[in-house]
Amino acid sequence: MSDSRGSVLHQQALSVMGFFTGLVLTALVLILNSPRSFHVALGPLSPDQYYQILTTYVAFVGALSSVAMLAFLEVAGGLSRVFSFVDKLGTTLFLLSVVGFQGIIPLLLVAYTRWGALLILLLEVALNLVYFVGRRVGTPGRSPTG
Repeated sequence: MSDSRGSVLHQQALSVMGFFTGLVLTALVLILNSPRSFHVALGPLSPDQYYQILTTYVAFVGALSSVAMLAFLEVAGGLSRVFSFVDKLGTTLFLLSVVGFQGIIPLLLVAYTRWGALLILLLEVALNLVYFVGRRVGTPGRSPTG
């Protein structure tokens, strides 16, 4: 039922997951330790609403990242097979946490510079479009290794 060798890909992905989880949880600690910095009105949101949304969003991304790391640990350690439910769950949560992390950056910046936050958000959207279009177009007939 399990793979005694584990997945090398998942072992490598654990480093990335650990990095993302550490960044997200560090951001959460910084937000909670300096609440005055993040009490700003944002459009129709009051300062308290913005702070609550930011805190909840960052904690949500941290939870996604933590559970994805647990799933990857199982697959990397050989306790679950590649392409099993646990693997698919971990991969889905990993992708959601990476995209969620991209949303944290502009949300944090908006407390200090609205134009900077908008610029970063637009940059992230543009780079994601380039990435996903590039994946679709690719180079036909070319193998991934060469």
